[in-house]
Amino acid sequence: VSYCLGFIENEVYIMKKTGILTFNRVINYGAVLQAFALKEKVKEFNETEIINYVCPYMEKIYKPFKANKLKGFLRLIFFNKRDKEFYRFIDEISSMEIYSKESLCKANYEKIIVGSDQVWNYWASNSDETFLLAKINTKKYSYAASFGNSMLPKGQEPEFKKNLSDFRYLSVREKTGQGICRNQLGLSAEVVLDPTLLLTKEEWAKRFDIQTKNKKYILVYAFEKSEKLIAVVKSIAKSMQLPVYSICISPKDIFKSKNLDGKIMRNIGPKEWVELFYNATFIVTDSFHGTAFSVNFNKQFYAFAQNNRASRIVDLLETLGLQNRLNPMLEEVNPETEIDYNSVNEKLEIERKKSIAFIEKIIND
Repeated sequence: VSYCLGFIENEVYIMKKTGILTFNRVINYGAVLQAFALKEKVKEFNETEIINYVCPYMEKIYKPFKANKLKGFLRLIFFNKRDKEFYRFIDEISSMEIYSKESLCKANYEKIIVGSDQVWNYWASNSDETFLLAKINTKKYSYAASFGNSMLPKGQEPEFKKNLSDFRYLSVREKTGQGICRNQLGLSAEVVLDPTLLLTKEEWAKRFDIQTKNKKYILVYAFEKSEKLIAVVKSIAKSMQLPVYSICISPKDIFKSKNLDGKIMRNIGPKEWVELFYNATFIVTDSFHGTAFSVNFNKQFYAFAQNNRASRIVDLLETLGLQNRLNPMLEEVNPETEIDYNSVNEKLEIERKKSIAFIEKIIND
């Protein structure tokens, strides 16, 4: 662990790094990009790094052949280039030292920030209490942490209350998370923006050296390409006379994407993913981070709130007054009806300032 030397009133002091504990070792666009964005914002105030923590369950899921030989083989065939880009990006943004549960307890961080993403969703990590900073003796905080559910499962309240009571400041990503803290745990938590929204459109373009391209296209990024979603995309494509680009995330998704009659994009790394959103003419997504980037980049879009992603998307769009872009009926689809981003950007900037102020409060604590 390296140190940063500073001087205050002629006295030398040691400023230790701030560590960020999150889902960084995963093949998931939203996860790695939120990790990158939070690190970028925190390091404006203090030296920081993403803790390269190996969650055993996640390593099993995201490493080819460990979880399922057939799925691993298909990933190797269809997504080998994409996965290499992901691991290259993960290595770029994470600490050089790799931590286990045991070694993290001995790591020399003055402060650890947990979040963002569904770090408190025990289904996602297979009940890994490390994301509650159990047995870790340092100053503890959370930024935009998510439970991934509207309520904690029965029987988990005692463990969560015991560990989260040790956090000096708590913040969550959704109002539902704030409700869990208040109603089930008796704890106070602020609602803050997902880290990807802490960086402006211009900041994303600068950090990834994104170039504006003139080619027009409709971008589809969806986990569940339902019949309704496909019908909406086809209606927009016909109306706008534009090609469809579909980002695929799995072998199964490739076959579903063929129903869109567009270009299938399967070997897209995190930086290319951001660039596709940056240059898209219209976006259709059922992803929270797909929605967040659509808004942040001031794109015309429709969002579908499906399954466990619903509350996150609904909360974000309600906060910004964009409920009319949610779950469109086919007969209501009109791509020529543009979003007035003047009001949206004002609301987003207010939330951004509040969220950055929360980060400053952590660093100044």
